[in-house]
Order: sequence, then structure tokens, then C-alpha cells
Amino acid sequence: MGNLLDSLTSITSHTKSIDRIKVDNYISIGASDTVGIGTSNPSKDGWVPKFASLICAEQTINLGRSGSTLKDAIHQQLPKVFNYKPNVITIWLAVNDFNQQIYDRSILTSYTSNLNEMLSQLRNKLDNNTRILVGNIPDLSKVSLYTSLGIPKLLLSSQIKRWNDAIKQVVMKNKCDLVDLYSYWKELSEHPEYISFDGFHPSAHGYERLAQIFYQQYLK
Repeated sequence: MGNLLDSLTSITSHTKSIDRIKVDNYISIGASDTVGIGTSNPSKDGWVPKFASLICAEQTINLGRSGSTLKDAIHQQLPKVFNYKPNVITIWLAVNDFNQQIYDRSILTSYTSNLNEMLSQLRNKLDNNTRILVGNIPDLSKVSLYTSLGIPKLLLSSQIKRWNDAIKQVVMKNKCDLVDLYSYWKELSEHPEYISFDGFHPSAHGYERLAQIFYQQYLK
């Protein structure tokens, strides 16, 4: 009986492994973090190429653009997705929009609407089996740029929670995968090497950890 169970477990594991290997096209949508800013070699040390390697993607199309907001991405990045037949899509586009609260306190409403528009388009136009992984906002209170500006941590944390709650709701509504960077990147304060020299973008080490977190969700 034990040998049979071992054999079945081996077959199941092997089948799952084969399923994960079949990633013909992986597309990433995002901003400067998706580009890999913060490293000397973004095409190698950014989180997108590292994640692509983990999922054994045959082709990676990185549509990320520095400075992009979600609204920008809907016009500049989203249309290009439909030129391919992606098996996996990652979206990490929230921090630039979050930062714009300084100028527009109502931006969360438009951001939520834009996120729903992007995800609903992807869900309606692509294969139902396409994996769409969406990252939320990490704990920015651990990032030196924000602490140096004197923003109270409690205020920052409460705003991030509002945004992450909204992101989760839209992601679940569109049957996508939420990558909870806020929960899984708590060790940021214990690893200052995760942040690059500019005090804002991840370093090569930070991007490696980021890729692992996306991969953990991908395996679920």
C-alpha cells in the first residue's frame, strides 16, 4: 500500500511539474520595478527575468515602463498583451498611483475602476486558463524614502491597508491571483540590502525575493 501511495505521489508531482513547464509566453505589466530599476543589469537581476526563470517561461515579454501609472498602462501596455497568447501575466502597478494621493486624494476611486477595467479586459479576451497574478502594495513604512519624508507610520499603514483592501476586492472579483506583498515582505526591515542605493527601488537581492513571492503564489 505504501509503495502505491508513493508512486501516486510521484506521478502527481511529476504531472504538476510538467504543467508548470508549459509556459510559452509570460507577460509582465508594470512600472520601474518591473523594468528592474535599482540594479546595474535589469535584464538579468530584475524580478521579472528571475520569475520567468522560475516558471521556465520560453518567452518573456516585459511591457513595464518607468513612471507608469495604471491609467498609463491601460493605454500603453494593455493593448500589446493581445498580440500574444500569454499563459502567465504579472501585474504590479500600484505604488506610483498611491504616491499621487499628495495631489489627488480621490485617486483610489479612479485606480480601483482602472484596475477593474484592465483585469476584466484580460479575463474576457484571453483564455480562461491564463494565470493573472496581481501584486499589492508592500509595507512602505519599511522603505527609507518614506520615513525620511516624515510621514507618520500609522497614517502610511492605514492608507496602504485601504488600497490593499480595494485591490484584493477587484482581483477576487475578476478571478485573478493576489500576490500579497504586504504580508510576505515584512522581513524588509531585517534586510536593508533588499533596497537599492536610491532608497526606493529594490536591489538585486530585493528583486530575487520579490520573484520568489510571486512564484509562491504561482504554485498555489
